[in-house]
Amino acid sequence: MGQAIRRVIDQARRNGGVVSQKEAIALGMSRSTLRRRVAEGVFVDLQPGVLAIPGAVDEFRLDLWAACSKLNAVVSHEAAAHIHGLDRQRFVKPTVSVPVRRSKDLVGVTVHQLTDLAPDHIVDVDGLPVTSPERTIIDLAAVVREGHLARILDNGLASALVDFDTLESMFASLGRRGKPGTALLRKLLEARGGEYVPPDGELERRLILVLERAGLPDPVRQFRAPWLRPVNGRVDLAYPAHRLVIEGDSRRWHLLMEAFETDRLRDNAAQLAGWRIFRFTWAEITNSPERVASTVRRGLED
Repeated sequence: MGQAIRRVIDQARRNGGVVSQKEAIALGMSRSTLRRRVAEGVFVDLQPGVLAIPGAVDEFRLDLWAACSKLNAVVSHEAAAHIHGLDRQRFVKPTVSVPVRRSKDLVGVTVHQLTDLAPDHIVDVDGLPVTSPERTIIDLAAVVREGHLARILDNGLASALVDFDTLESMFASLGRRGKPGTALLRKLLEARGGEYVPPDGELERRLILVLERAGLPDPVRQFRAPWLRPVNGRVDLAYPAHRLVIEGDSRRWHLLMEAFETDRLRDNAAQLAGWRIFRFTWAEITNSPERVASTVRRGLED
């Protein structure tokens, strides 16, 4: 293998598996040699002017690499949320942003324009330029629905991927009247100020929503139970004045016998301390919310 092709492959590896045609030519490869290497399977045509090493990374990231390389773009919006782990959607379209829209977009890639993207709004994730978690949430406010954005925001806060103060500060400098998403995100941030505790996962979020829609009082989230040790001593939801605990049982988690037995020990400890525990499964919470709410209401009346 010649020195030029070695340099191009090394550059592609540094780029996460992709290399632009301009980079390859600057490293000593001619266009005819590049075409020949593609025919031989050494490279794959990813996008016009962008090549990839076969099998280097998954297709989703290859598309992002190609877009960033071709358009001098930054991974943003839904793709950034997916990479940061803020959004658990299974299928996400590659999404990037550029300071100035190009006349030609890349096939299969959504391209947004962000004219106010500052260097400190961008982080490096395995060599990819990606909008920070806080900036990602601000951008998503303009393109997703309220419930979806609320879930992403709570996921970020619960996992500590998003710093609330940083998000508020960034939003104060970027949010303005008339900008898409400004009113929505302001509403969500105001609701999450003070002593707000984000739901610890999707099941807890849905359980809280069931209680809210039924007009029941807001429970204390992630309540530190006095009968449990400080380490892992919290329960999902609680009504302390009624000495009532509400827990959501994840089917996947409780397939583990050890977890099942741990919950039984926690339940027994609660009862010995004079507290009642209501446990609801995913199926009950999603398929029979009225029954769940009715059970809790009766528990609060006793």
